[in-house]
Amino acid sequence: MGLGILAFRLVRKDAPQQAVGLMAAAGSFAALSTIFGSPVIGAVIIIEAAGLGGPTLPLVLLPGLLASGVGSLVFIGMGNWTGLSTSAYALTPFSLPTFSGPGWGDFGWTIVLAIAAALVVFVIVEIARWTTRVVSRRPFVFTTAAALVVGGLAIAFNQATDQPTDAVLFSGQDEFASVLKDASTLSLTTLGLLLVFKGAAWSISLGNFRGGPTFPALFLGLVGGLLAGHLPGFSETPAVAVLMGAGVVSILRLPLSSVVVALLLTSKAGLGVAPLIIVAVVAAYIATEVLSARRVPVAETAPAPGGEAAAAGTPPPAA
Repeated sequence: MGLGILAFRLVRKDAPQQAVGLMAAAGSFAALSTIFGSPVIGAVIIIEAAGLGGPTLPLVLLPGLLASGVGSLVFIGMGNWTGLSTSAYALTPFSLPTFSGPGWGDFGWTIVLAIAAALVVFVIVEIARWTTRVVSRRPFVFTTAAALVVGGLAIAFNQATDQPTDAVLFSGQDEFASVLKDASTLSLTTLGLLLVFKGAAWSISLGNFRGGPTFPALFLGLVGGLLAGHLPGFSETPAVAVLMGAGVVSILRLPLSSVVVALLLTSKAGLGVAPLIIVAVVAAYIATEVLSARRVPVAETAPAPGGEAAAAGTPPPAA
């Protein structure tokens, strides 16, 4: 931390105190991440130690942690009770090839793909906003029409690829395992069409307040990652990890949460993907903020996808 501040002072002697404090915090993040062997731990410690959540943070955090810990016993079990099965609905880490660590080329592809993911999600959200304005004029008629369009997209995907319609129709949560299992047999054309049809169906559904943003973003990140894994000098595991993190942060605008989700889902592949996930999330977040700032305001007759918070520029609920 001290070396970082010294180097910054040598480069910018007239640097404002706020910038120096930022460098000190960044150094603390790096030091704690090195000590504990995880970049996320450093971020969590600094957030709590610096009191960034204010005096209400413990009031919300402690009951929430206690509730989640006790609630997990329902599924983990205790004593002679084995607990309940979560296989029907809980996400488990994906079975991806082990990734030992990134190279320079991996970082290059990560930044490019993260910006591309932010652009794709931005377009999807804009279509969803437009859909909301259209549907709000005659909700009963246009909501039904939107459902028919989504169904038509699913049928068109099935006819074009001979693949099931579920991946297009639903959130994608139940299709993670099947897509990963069949990844080696799916052609690039099939993956590309799945990306297009799913993105279109998601944008229409999001504009009609049908379904949430998180699982579709993860699913598109998975499919896009399987496609990007064919890029020269880039492999499947980092591609999937990078695009899932970038996709989630582009729709939710919650950087730390996006990093944690992507890390957990790719944990079987090792911690080698962690630096790439973090770079992807940061790049996608910045790109999303830039795109949102350049967005031309449109007078809307109904709340934006995700409700009034989304219309104000804040992320929709992580459902």
